[in-house]
Amino acid sequence: MGAGQERLMARVSARGRIARNAGALYAVQIVSFLVPIFEIPILARALGPVAYGQILFCQALALSASLLVEYGFNINAAQQAALARGRLETLNRLFSQVLLAKVLLAAPLTGLVLAAWSLGLLDAYLGGAALLGFVLAYFLAFGFSPMWYFQGRERMTGPAFLDVALRLAGLGVLALLVRSPDDFLLALPILAIPPLLNTGLTLGWCRREVGPVRWDFGGARRQIREGFHFFVYRSASNLAMSAIPVFLGLSAGKRAVGEFAPPEKLIKGMTSLVLPFLSAVFPVFSQRLEAGGGAASFRAPLAVIAAIAVLALAGTGLAILIGPWVLDVMLGSGFDGSLPIYGVLIGLAPLRILNQSIAMVLLIPAGRARPASYAISAFSVLSVLCGTGLSFAYGGLGMAAGLVAAEAALLAVMVGMAAALVRQGAVRDGEAR
Repeated sequence: MGAGQERLMARVSARGRIARNAGALYAVQIVSFLVPIFEIPILARALGPVAYGQILFCQALALSASLLVEYGFNINAAQQAALARGRLETLNRLFSQVLLAKVLLAAPLTGLVLAAWSLGLLDAYLGGAALLGFVLAYFLAFGFSPMWYFQGRERMTGPAFLDVALRLAGLGVLALLVRSPDDFLLALPILAIPPLLNTGLTLGWCRREVGPVRWDFGGARRQIREGFHFFVYRSASNLAMSAIPVFLGLSAGKRAVGEFAPPEKLIKGMTSLVLPFLSAVFPVFSQRLEAGGGAASFRAPLAVIAAIAVLALAGTGLAILIGPWVLDVMLGSGFDGSLPIYGVLIGLAPLRILNQSIAMVLLIPAGRARPASYAISAFSVLSVLCGTGLSFAYGGLGMAAGLVAAEAALLAVMVGMAAALVRQGAVRDGEAR
């Protein structure tokens, strides 16, 4: 077999892996989008905006804390797993280091939450032991998820279907049992058990594949140190959508969270639909752009980003048309502020999709993780500050306006960074000639 045929077969194989893993990730992402959407009419109609807002506040608090434990390993460790190319000894060392790194990150944070709760500092939102248990279970489930391992190895199909099955089962139980405000405490374990069970099963799956865990404190500290910039990127990019209900609840109250959350969940679902594809192509572009190259090496990533932009704009146009009807069907009465919030927040969808795509397809694979992470971090903090400041006077509507304005400014910066990278490739072409 000639070298040309081998390269062709390698490209075909790579495309097949991308298609399979993207398909599996999209199955998870679609369910991840639909389950929270179907949770809205179940919980909002049964509990009302105040109690529903309290659950959303607790979920947001747990997910925000989990970012400190997840620490960007879904990018950094996934990239290392992809470059390991199936070597079990390397994968065992990597899995052991990442797992211990997460333990080291989670332990002080858990202690801090328990101390704050015992001192009564969280009584306004976590006054009961049931709410505290719900927050900790949610936090550990999402913080310790080993999906980075399967993503890096391009073997997402099995874990994806497990996740889908557990989420759908949880939704079915929720719809069957939660019917009135009296079922508030019953809803908490129903919401927490599926992700907690999924994390436990997938950790066991990884342990079976890579072998016994070896506690390597030096390696764990190195993973934390070397993954800092990925942590900044990962945590900052999720902070604006994960922690916003926490800040909104503190500035404008539980009812504002209840009105903001339904349109926020719709927009979050829209922006997340691109993530499975980005996760599937990320290992491939990491390998292709790792050593650098001329302008020609950037053609494929730029074409992918352009195609995503077109689809994002088309999807946003459709969402503008059908979103108000969807909100009316889901919520019923008592959520008068949700529709104006949706009208502002819809502008966030194409902006965030493009920013995620530029980072995951071009900048990070080409070795620009540090400047990209700092830019995303700075503008995410700015969005939180702007939105929170405006929410004191305008509630959820002010929060939405602050988020959109900061995301638009970030896009201008990301486009400038991408343009500079492509110009550097053109300069290298000129020097090579």
